[in-house]
Formats: sequence, C-alpha cells, structure tokens
Amino acid sequence: MSFTIRPVVSADTLALSRICLLTGDAGQSAEPLHRHPELPGLAWALPYVLLPSEIAHTWGFVLVDDAVPDEDHTTKAIKGYIVGASDTRAYESATNLEWWPDLRVRFPLKSDGEKRTKADQKYIDLLHRGPDPALEACLAVSTAHMHINLLPEVQRRGWGRKLIGYAVNHLRGQGIGAVWLGIDKRNTAAMNFYEKLGFKGINGAPNNLMALELNTWNEPRIE
Repeated sequence: MSFTIRPVVSADTLALSRICLLTGDAGQSAEPLHRHPELPGLAWALPYVLLPSEIAHTWGFVLVDDAVPDEDHTTKAIKGYIVGASDTRAYESATNLEWWPDLRVRFPLKSDGEKRTKADQKYIDLLHRGPDPALEACLAVSTAHMHINLLPEVQRRGWGRKLIGYAVNHLRGQGIGAVWLGIDKRNTAAMNFYEKLGFKGINGAPNNLMALELNTWNEPRIE
C-alpha cells in the first residue's frame, strides 16, 4: 500500500471528524456513544483546520491512502492526521473568540427535549465552558502542542512516527525546540507509544501530559 503525507486543507474536515469519532473512546470507536457523531471532531480536530492559521498559529498534516479513488478522498482516503498549534495561548484565544461561541448556539446547553447521550452532553458541556487552559508547566516546556490520531488499520506500521516527524520538521522550521500533548489516561497503549518515541513526563503536570524535545528526534524508517 502506498501513502502520502501532505498538509491538511479545509476539504479534509469530514475525514478528520470521522477519524476523531472512530478513535474517540480512548483509542476505540466512539460511534455507539453519540447521537451527534460530529462532536469529538468539533472539539479536538476541526478548529486546527478551519481557524485562520495566522491568528490561531495552527498547522497539520494528513496521511492519505493513494489507492483510494478520487471520489472518496473527502472521507475514506485519509487514514490519520496530526494537528497542533505553535502558540498555544494564541490558539486558546482564537477558539474562545471565533470557535466556541458559534458552537454554543448550535448546541444549546439544555436539550429542550432533544435526545442526547451522556457522551453528547459531556461534549456540549465542554463547548460551553471551553477546554481548560494549558498548564503553565506545559508552556514552560514549549508553546507548541499537538494531537495525533490514526485509524487502527494503519497503526503499528510506523506511520504515526512518520506523521510526528513531519510535525517535528515543521516546528524546527519555526525555531521551536519541543512539543507537548495530552493523552486519555485510559489509553495506556498510546502512552507506551509516545514513551518509545522519546516523549517524557512534564514536571509539575499530570502523567498523561508528555513532551518531546525536538533535538532528540531521529527520522524513523517506514517498514
């Protein structure tokens, strides 16, 4: 199978939303949990694609299966993604001003009789309060953070490492020396994956927050 990694574009949003849903329960599919399957992507993926990068300091790359026909590229060709922000505080400010307000109108805090699952309501609560600001302990390591998700069919084949390599090269080009991320505490496989790649715990932060010093990164080989 042949894959291409390229920068993310706005036309990729349906695919990213799908991947976010299919990995949204600690790495497993969250499809059974939602009546509104778009919610995980709206919270954790799409703002990195749709907010103006000059304001939110966002970036991203996608893993594309070259064998998928062109007509399916908007949903089925993309098998994974990595997104992030080089300036986390700028990203938080941009989402507070230009992302969460519209979603709060679209998804009222109270359902008014609409059937919602517990998972839906949890995300809607998140949209209304906004995610917690990044810890100062994390920002002391780096202003940059990231998220990465891959479908199970391309996991354990080196593509996650390759995507991170693209992010590393992008951040190095901006003069940034480290990047951090948060991991669902239930997803021990993901924590082990990051540890193997050189991510380490952050002093003063919970153990599900990890950082990578970019000068330790060696470009991986794809088998």
